[in-house]
Amino acid sequence: MIKLFILTFFSSLLLSCSKNIYTQKEKHIKFKNTGRHISISLKVNQYQKGNFYFDTASGWFIIDSTFYKKKGMSFKHFSESENVGTGNNPAKMIRILDTVKLSSYNNIFFSKYNMIHNLKKSAGNNIDGIVGFVNFENTPFELNYVTKKIILNPKINDSYQEITIKFDGYYMYLPMELILNNGTIIKGDFLIDTGSYKTILTSEFSENTDFINIKKVNYINNGGVSGKHLGYSLFTAAVKTDKFELVNHQIDVSKDSLGALSRNKKYIGVIGNDLLKNFDIIFHPSQSKIWVKPNKNFNRLPADLYKSFILIETTNTRNAWLVGSIYEDSDVYKKGLRHKDEITEINDTSVSRLELENFNQKLKPNQKLKLKIKRGNEYFEINTCLDVFLKRND
Repeated sequence: MIKLFILTFFSSLLLSCSKNIYTQKEKHIKFKNTGRHISISLKVNQYQKGNFYFDTASGWFIIDSTFYKKKGMSFKHFSESENVGTGNNPAKMIRILDTVKLSSYNNIFFSKYNMIHNLKKSAGNNIDGIVGFVNFENTPFELNYVTKKIILNPKINDSYQEITIKFDGYYMYLPMELILNNGTIIKGDFLIDTGSYKTILTSEFSENTDFINIKKVNYINNGGVSGKHLGYSLFTAAVKTDKFELVNHQIDVSKDSLGALSRNKKYIGVIGNDLLKNFDIIFHPSQSKIWVKPNKNFNRLPADLYKSFILIETTNTRNAWLVGSIYEDSDVYKKGLRHKDEITEINDTSVSRLELENFNQKLKPNQKLKLKIKRGNEYFEINTCLDVFLKRND
């Protein structure tokens, strides 16, 4: 009788919770995951579909300016605006004052907060815009990195762990704890950011004495809408949230003086896809809750750092790949490659005959590369290898 009562009571609570939270039919939106960014196919008003990055840290719907012109888009009312994202320079944008209709896989939403900006310049040709969860109009959703689906009005069962978050109407913050290899513990709220492929501490910690004797490597990259971003990478002993713990997880520390990764009163860092992909996550921002459960990615040992640069395709560098990010401690940097150089050939093959995503996936530690590089009007070659420049046990 006691067992029956407990089971009945628990079931009624679960059903009641589901009823209060999810009143609409479950729907799916498929996404592509490149390992760095999540993107969905999205239609803007009556225009053709584009590839929009899903970014939970964006309070705006942003259309790339090149995509806007190419599709012949037109709106009635505009104004000039300035936004701050990752990087050291506030970005000037054009604000669309009209309400915009968004549709994806038979799901329709309306966005009141819309911008036009040149995203391809820093993020590459594949991005046609940015869409955030605020454009879902407070609809609860699940982010499933295994099935590669965003599930609207998902179902909850007792395999999920409920975690309380903070929600300010635009952004979600998760309390988290980092344990450094020297035993130092850092606690605080982290901005949940699917637009970032890394978990990054703000520049508040860049000169922190607790990091002095920890092995770390410096980098420079394109950043986000606010331009160039600086920082360094290191491995932690553990990252904890609620009852879950990830060991030897790599994080970055920003050195930006401005932008979203400089000092911030609301959060001490951002949580990127590198950490989020370990879980199936159900978000209900308006109730200040998420539900998580580990998936098959959970606690896989991270690789030592050997991918010393990130290459992107842009409209301004046809027949070349732009160096969008590079580690200064790597062999390729020491041999002369720099941020924003253009690579025209790899191992005597023109990059126009290579597929970038496939190339990135096949890179291996200590792989030898012969690079032909264009810097301004000059060309030169270097021979390098993808040396391991940061080990998780350092």
